[in-house]
Amino acid sequence: MSAKNQPVTASNAAGGHFLRREHGDPKAKAQPRPRGGRARTWTARAWIEIAVGAVIAIVLLIFILQNTAKTEISFLAWSFTMPLGVALLFAAIGGLLVMALAGGARIWQLRHQRAETTNR
Repeated sequence: MSAKNQPVTASNAAGGHFLRREHGDPKAKAQPRPRGGRARTWTARAWIEIAVGAVIAIVLLIFILQNTAKTEISFLAWSFTMPLGVALLFAAIGGLLVMALAGGARIWQLRHQRAETTNR
């Protein structure tokens, strides 16, 4: 049976190589250690992500504090004023939510498709 025609199983599905390593499969390839000889941990990665998030939050705060000029915003029947920096922050958050919704819909679609494939 060719690789294209194999049924989807836990061992050959997307990320199957990860599942084999996780359960100690001898066929799985060993992961090379990073330079310095130390393996990276989830905790180290979390600290890096927290530090990056803190830097981004500080940059956003500086942006908002420097752009305090009042701006009139009109949306459908509503009209109000708010600082320019806050308005742009809300617009960016709205864009992120739309992107997350589209990404979530795609993940759901792929999982649904995979579930149908494995049930056949």
